[in-house]
Amino acid sequence: MPLTHRYLVVAAWEPELERFRTLGSGGVDGGEHLRAEAVGIGLVDAAIGMSRGIVRHIPTHVLLLGTCGASPSSGLDLGDVIVGTSVKLVDSAVVEGRAAMPFASDALPLDDTMVGALVAAGAKRAKIANTVGITTDDALATKLAEQGHVEHLEAYGVARACQAASVGCTIVLGIANAVGSRGRAEWRANHVSASGRAAEVAWSALESVRRSTTTHSPA
Repeated sequence: MPLTHRYLVVAAWEPELERFRTLGSGGVDGGEHLRAEAVGIGLVDAAIGMSRGIVRHIPTHVLLLGTCGASPSSGLDLGDVIVGTSVKLVDSAVVEGRAAMPFASDALPLDDTMVGALVAAGAKRAKIANTVGITTDDALATKLAEQGHVEHLEAYGVARACQAASVGCTIVLGIANAVGSRGRAEWRANHVSASGRAAEVAWSALESVRRSTTTHSPA
């Protein structure tokens, strides 16, 4: 990794960072340019935690790890890893025409500098829908599927905090469940392996970026 880059790797809660911490236990560039911490569960706490992390660590790039649910018809399977291409804040009442957003609800684009390395490491490109709550109804899951390939609860808060601070943001998530009535039970069964797989793909991509930079750096 180039010395001019400072990477802050985050997740909603500490268990989603455990595998990444194990992989990075030897440190990268002496540990000076790669830090990891949990930012908080849910849209609000994640946005607050991300803002605090940016102030504390002054990263040039943020990498969000975690798990997510695959929307119906997304073509994604349990165990897949996605790299987000955009993230949109989604309210089910708005989607159903029963409410209106009092602010712009356009999708936020995400940093694409690592996408090639992440895809090479096994990730699939996907649009992320950030819902306020976990979707537990199959009919609603089908309606929300048009908003994104996967559902996540913190991605928009993290990405928006990064955008406000002009910090690049990449999101890598493991598929732990299908969105809908079976989702919570599937997540409990699969979240450890899914977050671990996301961490492995992210670490492989970071190592690839580091080797590429080292190879092309002047002696």
